[in-house]
Amino acid sequence: MLRKLTQSLCLVCVLAANAAVAVTLSGTTDIHDPSTIMREDGVYWTFGTGGGAATLPINALYSTDMVNWSRGPSPVTPNTYPSWINNKVPGFDGNFWAPDIIEMKGKFYLYYSAFSDSQGMHSAIGVMVTDSLNNPNWQDLGMVVSTVDEPNSPQGFPVNAIDAGLYRDTAGNVWMTYGSHYAGLFIRQINPDTGLLLNNTRYNAVGNNGDWNEFEAPQVQYLDGYYYMFANLADCCAGINSNYYVVMGRSTSPTGPFLDKNGVDMWNYGGTTVLSTDGTYIGPGHFGYLRHGTQDLATIHYYDGTTSTGWPARLDVLKINFGNDGWPQFSRNFNFSGDTRLRDGRVSITSVLSGRAMEVSAAGTTDGDNVVQWGYWGGTNQQWDITHIGGGYYTIVNANSGKSLDVFEMSTENGANIAQWALWGGAGQQWQLQYVGNGQYAIRSYLSDLALDVYNMSTADGTNIVQWSYWGGNGQRWTINYVD
Repeated sequence: MLRKLTQSLCLVCVLAANAAVAVTLSGTTDIHDPSTIMREDGVYWTFGTGGGAATLPINALYSTDMVNWSRGPSPVTPNTYPSWINNKVPGFDGNFWAPDIIEMKGKFYLYYSAFSDSQGMHSAIGVMVTDSLNNPNWQDLGMVVSTVDEPNSPQGFPVNAIDAGLYRDTAGNVWMTYGSHYAGLFIRQINPDTGLLLNNTRYNAVGNNGDWNEFEAPQVQYLDGYYYMFANLADCCAGINSNYYVVMGRSTSPTGPFLDKNGVDMWNYGGTTVLSTDGTYIGPGHFGYLRHGTQDLATIHYYDGTTSTGWPARLDVLKINFGNDGWPQFSRNFNFSGDTRLRDGRVSITSVLSGRAMEVSAAGTTDGDNVVQWGYWGGTNQQWDITHIGGGYYTIVNANSGKSLDVFEMSTENGANIAQWALWGGAGQQWQLQYVGNGQYAIRSYLSDLALDVYNMSTADGTNIVQWSYWGGNGQRWTINYVD
């Protein structure tokens, strides 16, 4: 979230895809720095920069249809904040900035920013957790990073510890990217058991150019085989005088380096513009992500140039498409329909053909153990943890062994065996759960694009699960039922 408010309105910039027109959302849509949108039991939530310590320390909006939005209660009680902030952020006014949210192991973790420049630049990111968003019981877990404790940037400048962006890699590891204007943007790994840092390793990501580098609001998302870094440049927070815009780069690694379309590393000031001011659609920024049905959506804020000042910033939703060059574009061509049944969680996966559950044979825990079908009895070897990793792809991990559903020996051939293997996140362990109607799914490999198939259309216990070209028969259709 940018703190420099002095530059004037830019001339109309070019949107990288189609011309942007504000989506018609209704109700309460006033929000700055909207987080990733999170869904719980059919209710969608996003969190943003607060509207004042005495009234709304953290902004919260919710919707049941992604169109009509209402204000929810702040996760922080007005005029209160965790006491640890006093030591790390002297002069903090109780108004939190730029939160982001992620679900880990059935709980919702909200990362928030505290900032003060009353005694020199001080900032920190903290985290709180709740078992439910619809019926919250928020508990603060403390500091994640702070300016006081963070090592200086490679150039020797203090790191502005705000603007957390949380994401997963294809192996299920959790990462946080953060930073704003001062010293650059960085990445740290998060421990999913605690919500805090896993270790002391820090990765340089964006903006190696001094102590005022303008990059901020980072977010990484795995899409179409790459980790995309989205970040903002220029000035937000000035209504119609904002010239904020979104740039991007991509990497095959969750920690970079992130290269733009010209091959320039974002750590060396690269970044290809993907979204910018277009007419009265002013200063879009602060990328968040939502997988909605079969669509990849981006959430941002923008200012409405048809009003006298543009204030307040408004929530917007855009569809992420891929152009002929293989890079993301944002467009208005989306809808709010489609299958939204899936969420991260523990499931059973049952063949429509046989009525039998997919399981690890004999409850094995060894790499290479076969995946077969068997009459459902509820054992953990018949239960699977599905986790969305981006772009409609999931990891599918056995609850008994902790090992991933895997195309054996990375085969792309019809009839290749499906086994379990230690989760490492490769293409043979990424799965598209394609809704095919009637509450049923095809499960297709990212590696081969072949579908999970009951071998030889058998209905017998112990039959191997293989991959085969998709033809839509019952031997390739599965029901997914939550057991958590």
